[in-house]
Amino acid sequence: MIGQTFIARYSFWRLGLLALAAVAFVALGLFLAGVFGSTPRPGGEWVGWLSAGFFGLCGIIVVRRMFSGGSEVVRISATGIYFKSWSEQTIPWSEVVDITIWEFRRQKSIVLHLRHPDRYPSTRLLGIMAGANRALTGGDIPISLTGTDGRFAEAMAVISYYRR
Repeated sequence: MIGQTFIARYSFWRLGLLALAAVAFVALGLFLAGVFGSTPRPGGEWVGWLSAGFFGLCGIIVVRRMFSGGSEVVRISATGIYFKSWSEQTIPWSEVVDITIWEFRRQKSIVLHLRHPDRYPSTRLLGIMAGANRALTGGDIPISLTGTDGRFAEAMAVISYYRR
């Protein structure tokens, strides 16, 4: 945190752990699909292939992020909130109607509720899942600090400062 600005960058080591988890899930999926011998559950091979494909894609994304350099992923400042995984636009405070917290298995996300969400469309992969995220979290933009060097409490402290 610099003054009243919160900046989070990708953490090579945290992303490395996520990449290892992705490899483990791909291996488990391939095991379930029967690649390493007979499948433990005949007829359910599709679950293994689905798992291997999904976690393989996740692993590729994580590895790409590991080597993306030290660019900012999240920046919360006087000008607003920037979240690289959503778009290159900074969302000004005047467009943020509410900010809520969504939590799943001790992982917290910051959820932005926008006055005019159509003015801030996603230009990234996260935008493809926007409808599902909206149904799940009830907001427009979910911001996760997973895989970054940022701390949730610090981000919320800066948000509270500007939301006063």
